[in-house]
Amino acid sequence: MKHWTEVDFKHWLYGLKDPDAHVEQCAECREEMQRLVEQRRRIQSAVPEVSEDFLAGQRRNIYRRLEEPAPRWAMLRWALSAATLVVVALGLTLEHFHQPAPPVSDEQLFSDLSVMEQSAEPKAIQPIHSLFEE
Repeated sequence: MKHWTEVDFKHWLYGLKDPDAHVEQCAECREEMQRLVEQRRRIQSAVPEVSEDFLAGQRRNIYRRLEEPAPRWAMLRWALSAATLVVVALGLTLEHFHQPAPPVSDEQLFSDLSVMEQSAEPKAIQPIHSLFEE
């Protein structure tokens, strides 16, 4: 039988796996199980006591903050959100009314292609020529 893995021990700690025959026979896995049980007991016993006065003070602070008016920046946040929404809506509306480019006839397309094909120089080079013209 193979030893339990860390995942197996975690599943056992959370009640997702029951100990099997291997744990009963293997001293190493039993020791690890006992170590985990002891560590859990130490952690649970180390929980600090919280006084009622402390909890009542926290509750009062929460109620006080709930009754306070919202800070000014909260209203600014809503205004900025609304302005952004208006800008997006305006942009989408203007895009809807955008006039498309006029269609190019087949003859014009073939003419442009033949001019590009006859040129020995790539079109991307043309802007570079303007740097050296006098």
